[in-house]
Amino acid sequence: MTIVKLGIAALAASIALGGGANALELKAGGTSKLVPTSIQLGIVPPPDNVCPGKGKLTAWVETNKPGTINILLVKKGGAVAGPYPVTTVKGANGIVMGSYTQHLVIDNPIDAEYRVVVAGTPIQSNWVPLIAAC
Repeated sequence: MTIVKLGIAALAASIALGGGANALELKAGGTSKLVPTSIQLGIVPPPDNVCPGKGKLTAWVETNKPGTINILLVKKGGAVAGPYPVTTVKGANGIVMGSYTQHLVIDNPIDAEYRVVVAGTPIQSNWVPLIAAC
């Protein structure tokens, strides 16, 4: 009986010294799973409407801790591209963020919408338009 009490006291002390691990972290062996918390998408179309024109797509991903997470690029009513790896790092004010950038070459007129998602999670960006009249 005394051994059990000492074991529980030692466990409580190690939790207190360990920086406040939560129950899920203890169950997982002391490490929490990498989880996306938010995602945003920005698209810059060709500035001059001349084809071929250059544009830029950038996705920003926030996670609960540093690591690499895969994103998918979804065209409304069309194809899904990816996965594209995004590595997040801890930055200012404790924010853990990473980005993915794709340079676009627009050869023909386009009027489409895109979003970025993390497969298997509810995390997704808003639909963002890509319009170029050329």
